[in-house]
Amino acid sequence: MFLHSKTTSALSIAFAAILLLNACHNYYKASPIPIDILTERAATVDSLRLTERYFILRNGSESFYMKNAILNADQKTMDCILDTLPFYHHLHLVNGRNGKMKYRKDNNMDLQVLNEVHFYIQPDNAAAPGHYKLQLDKIQKIEVIEKDKKRTTNSYVIGALGYTIGALAIVTIIIAATKSSCPFVSAYTGDQFALQGEIYGGAIYPQLARHDYMPLKMKPLTDGSLQVKISNELHEHQYTDMAELWVITHDKNSKVLADESGNLYTISAPLSPIYARLNEKKDVTASVLKAGDNTLLYMDDTTAANATNEVVMKFNKPVAAKKGKLMLSLKNSYFLDLLYGELAKGFGNYYGTYIKQQQQKPVAELLKWTKEQQIPLEVSVKTNSGWKKINDVTTIGPLATRNIVIPIELPETTEPFTEIKLSSGFMFWEIDYAALDYSAENTFIVQKITPTKATDELGKNILPDLQNEDAVYLAQPDIGNIATLVYNANPLTDDLKTRTYILHSKGYYEHVRDFKNKPDIIFLNQFKKPNAFPKFGMQFYKKMTVENMKALAKSN
Repeated sequence: MFLHSKTTSALSIAFAAILLLNACHNYYKASPIPIDILTERAATVDSLRLTERYFILRNGSESFYMKNAILNADQKTMDCILDTLPFYHHLHLVNGRNGKMKYRKDNNMDLQVLNEVHFYIQPDNAAAPGHYKLQLDKIQKIEVIEKDKKRTTNSYVIGALGYTIGALAIVTIIIAATKSSCPFVSAYTGDQFALQGEIYGGAIYPQLARHDYMPLKMKPLTDGSLQVKISNELHEHQYTDMAELWVITHDKNSKVLADESGNLYTISAPLSPIYARLNEKKDVTASVLKAGDNTLLYMDDTTAANATNEVVMKFNKPVAAKKGKLMLSLKNSYFLDLLYGELAKGFGNYYGTYIKQQQQKPVAELLKWTKEQQIPLEVSVKTNSGWKKINDVTTIGPLATRNIVIPIELPETTEPFTEIKLSSGFMFWEIDYAALDYSAENTFIVQKITPTKATDELGKNILPDLQNEDAVYLAQPDIGNIATLVYNANPLTDDLKTRTYILHSKGYYEHVRDFKNKPDIIFLNQFKKPNAFPKFGMQFYKKMTVENMKALAKSN
């Protein structure tokens, strides 16, 4: 189940980060979700579930943790396991500290409240620990817990401490319809369709249509088939030319990742960096040592005059090593989305004409502008004569981190380590994990499969649009358009092997905007200059910080 505009309009992006002033108070609020129509209620429930929110059932004076919640096919019921609610999820049961919807930012137990969703139901004697079937028509109210915009700053002064807006998006999926992004991909993981990320990010004009190679976490259904959903959750027109699934069989002690060109590499012995420093100032090594630990490396130094942020990492290097494979887990920031939105608003009612003009420009000219604005993540390696550029990583969107690999020819140096530099515009990227692998390639088998079945949200056959790269695109012009793809792969019979799945797709998308304001020519002209976009971003961030601090002072 996916989002629709009515279920997203009630919520907006909350800028949630770390407050520098210890004397400040932190408040949350319980935002009600409209559930007037049963079908919308089902969509809301499943969307919240996909965000991995912490579900709490409120049955009169009783409260339970709703574990392993799954929306049933009838769209009318949800199965879950009711369990004892841990004490660290009791804060909202008493409406926060002192009953004032207040929490402490320095208390990890208090912070748990910001991930909660409370389902209030009509009194039900069947609600007890164990299996429980929730009748959606019995839900009286749904409350999503988030920061209170009126009483607490939504974005805090972060600068020197290095915390950023990367910590925002408490309700990642729900805010999606307010952002600029690309098609969402979900895959069946054994008991549900789980959101995996976005495809062909940045391909916002037809001439920028490009291939994308997204790793998927997925499992076969009981019939052995593999299923993927491609959906439009945003105010966009989306076009997909092909959707091929790569089923890669390999040793269990290795990983297989793709680079941006679709070349595959095995990762067998990744080494963590021994050193990582932001703009030669801040030690950020701990942020990239472990994937999925909710600790990200943010490119967020506000002291750089050119709004360029660089992270230099050092990795131990075997003496005989000639090649390396840089493994990164990363994503774009929501801040980059915010900035693009500000730029787009500058065109006002001229926006549609501007887009048509852009669609006539050569690809090289469009890509030149993005590079001049430091939007791609530039990867370089240190040589005896200085830094050598290796690659520009294309934008992948802010919704989820993605694992990629970048092959590196190691330079001849006398140093016992390899030195890598990542650079981009101010706060455009967030790095979750970095490692360098010098191991030789292991063997693996790749089965490239076209879908055997593809239907849209109305059950219409759309298979011919997605089977081959033929410039015949599947059009998904509206929020709520969903393509469900079915693949049949040979079963895995070797217990010593495992499988990696990669979705190979190609496409582009177009933003849909309807601005009423007049174009701001002076504002727009600044972006003709190289590096103007990141500089604007840093200025915008500092301005936002000042305004939030004023609001905070006023509220206290």
